[in-house]
Amino acid sequence: MFNNFLSIYLRCYYSSFLKKEIKSSVTHNQWITKGIKISCKKKKELFLLCRNINDLNLKIYYKRYCAVLSKVILIAKKLHYNKIILGSKNKMKSTWKIINEEKGKTKSCIDIQSLVINNHVIMNQNKIANIFNNYFISVGDTISSDNEKHKYKYN
Repeated sequence: MFNNFLSIYLRCYYSSFLKKEIKSSVTHNQWITKGIKISCKKKKELFLLCRNINDLNLKIYYKRYCAVLSKVILIAKKLHYNKIILGSKNKMKSTWKIINEEKGKTKSCIDIQSLVINNHVIMNQNKIANIFNNYFISVGDTISSDNEKHKYKYN
């Protein structure tokens, strides 16, 4: 009886909660090297030490370490972005892409994977495109016919 109950329960569960595939995105900070990651961990450790221990020499060392790490990160970014710009065919486009990424203005591309029409799930991309095309073609006719109906009511 338990196996029967479990199979019914799982069937209802899986039909209610569909699987969604999530693709791992490429890290945006490709300029971060293994050395920079190690240095950032050490900086965090130094910060925790400085917070707990009241040593003036340790605080001076921490500030110098932060300044050197900031310079290293800046140089790593410059080298990475220069490599991208010099290797591209359209240098202006690459430059603006980098600027927008740094400002946090990236365009997200949303792909429609499926469409539900009249309780039918459509997953074929060509059919979805044709449905959208037919809809937007007919919108103009619908608007113009609605305008014709209301045109004589107000005049």
